Amino acid sequence: MSSGINKAELFKQLGYTPMEHQWGFHNAPQRFRVAVCGRRAGKTEMAGNDRIGNLLVPNTLGWIVGPTYDLGMKEFRVMWDSLIVKGKLGHDKRIKRNFSVKSGDMHIEMPWGARVEVRSATHPETLVGDGLDWVIMSEAAKQSLETWEKYIRPALADHRGTADFVTTPEGKNWVYDLYKLGRSRPELYKAFRFPSWINSVVFPGGEEDEEIQHLKEALTKEYFLQEIAAEFTALVGRIFNEFDEEVHVLPKAHTFNPQWANYIAFDWGFTAPFAAIEFQVSPRDEVYVWREHYVKNRTLEWHVNELKTRSNPPGYHLDGAFGDAADPQAVEYVSQHLVYCQADPDSKMWLPGIRLMNQALKQHEVGKDEYDRPIMQPRYFVDPSCENHISEMLGYRARKGVSPNEFKGASVVERNVPDHTIDAIRYGLMHLWEVGVQHHLDEVYAIANPGTPRESIVVDGDRELALAGANSSRGFFNFNLDAGGGRF
Repeated sequence: MSSGINKAELFKQLGYTPMEHQWGFHNAPQRFRVAVCGRRAGKTEMAGNDRIGNLLVPNTLGWIVGPTYDLGMKEFRVMWDSLIVKGKLGHDKRIKRNFSVKSGDMHIEMPWGARVEVRSATHPETLVGDGLDWVIMSEAAKQSLETWEKYIRPALADHRGTADFVTTPEGKNWVYDLYKLGRSRPELYKAFRFPSWINSVVFPGGEEDEEIQHLKEALTKEYFLQEIAAEFTALVGRIFNEFDEEVHVLPKAHTFNPQWANYIAFDWGFTAPFAAIEFQVSPRDEVYVWREHYVKNRTLEWHVNELKTRSNPPGYHLDGAFGDAADPQAVEYVSQHLVYCQADPDSKMWLPGIRLMNQALKQHEVGKDEYDRPIMQPRYFVDPSCENHISEMLGYRARKGVSPNEFKGASVVERNVPDHTIDAIRYGLMHLWEVGVQHHLDEVYAIANPGTPRESIVVDGDRELALAGANSSRGFFNFNLDAGGGRF
């Protein structure tokens, strides 16, 4: 919904002079505008002043939704200063208004029924209400996809409302997906990237400005790319910093290999997504995550039935399952109705599981090319269809201020960051290569000649563990297993 206001004239009256690059944002007719900005690029002034025109349209409602009230307050302050302070509308008693960050009550309502409110994604109960005409998703990259999809997007449907996503990037998360829609759906989405140096007032020298160069020298590469260059390629605090879509995501679908072991790992859920990750393990201990099941609000029985009845590739087999030991009833049900499921409580140890995954993500030498140069590749691959797993791997990050040396447990993870597929695969790898160290190598691996059929063996008298035939008794993850070592 366009306000129909002459923005050039309105900005002149407000005393706001957009920079050249900001006019592209202000004049974009698309319903959804995505502005990815570096620090000091002017995004707050741009977004706040842009929406003042909507307050001139009778009987409309707009929200500024921030990750917290403090962050949502920034664009609201721009509107408040322009209208209430500089515009001297604070003397008009017909205008209802309040500016209390502490209570979370920040709103302006004009006499003709146009209203803006600040809402916090930290309090989802405040995100339920009447239909919206417009919304600013302030610092959208710090918010969850669920906030947008579950609460905000449906509220825009009745009035065909518009939305702005104004943010500094934080890796290739859901905002990156919206940004890409600016290329694939230009009739509906418009995407902008404004690095800090595009602000010619603060950085008159552009990218070569002395201050920008000082920042480049002083900051870590990741922080500079994210916070200053406004690039999606970096994410400060990423726990899986090695994960790279160009390296770890297969260019085409994984071809199921009947000679390799195939497992399924679970993270139980109902209101949160129920994640089932299926992965194969090669004789060289390479992990191929090739299929995912990621659904909310369904019973365990429904999920198991879906898994049992879906189509499978030729030669398909399922050799075992792994799950969260916190729900023994779910473990038992899967064992009875799908495949034997292991759930050792030790598999829930967070740091060893994260280390296993990071080790698999690192590239190692697998041979030489024709010029005798090393050929490098990781031991962890993902099928491109596993979009939820890819998204979680990219977005899984530690709380602000936590360094990699402080990764001591799951408490370091940023709140509300999805990790359901990560937990599932972590349980699987922990069962195979960490919990298993309590057994001698020959007890865990069914050693066979290359290319021979899979074998199953009994562990502890009642656990069946099927593994692929291997040409070595010592794989990447299995160092010192025969000596009882390898624990982190």
